[in-house]
Amino acid sequence: MSSNNLWQICHKKKVTNKFVTSKVVAELRCRHFSPKEVAMKLDIPTERVRNWYYKNVGMTAYDLILLINHYDFFKPS
Repeated sequence: MSSNNLWQICHKKKVTNKFVTSKVVAELRCRHFSPKEVAMKLDIPTERVRNWYYKNVGMTAYDLILLINHYDFFKPS
């Protein structure tokens, strides 16, 4: 097996920022949080949260840290 094919096999399951954001947004939607409510609680611009919800734009690491600190269901048990 060539090293190029091996590299492709190993890196196909790479977790991307958009994948993590889609999972986080799915959890927020499941719990019926609106983008405006999330933006107010995290004190970040509403447009940035709307981008996660509707435009499939990945969130920043800072946004993820704010979510983990504010919502208990994102904390590891």
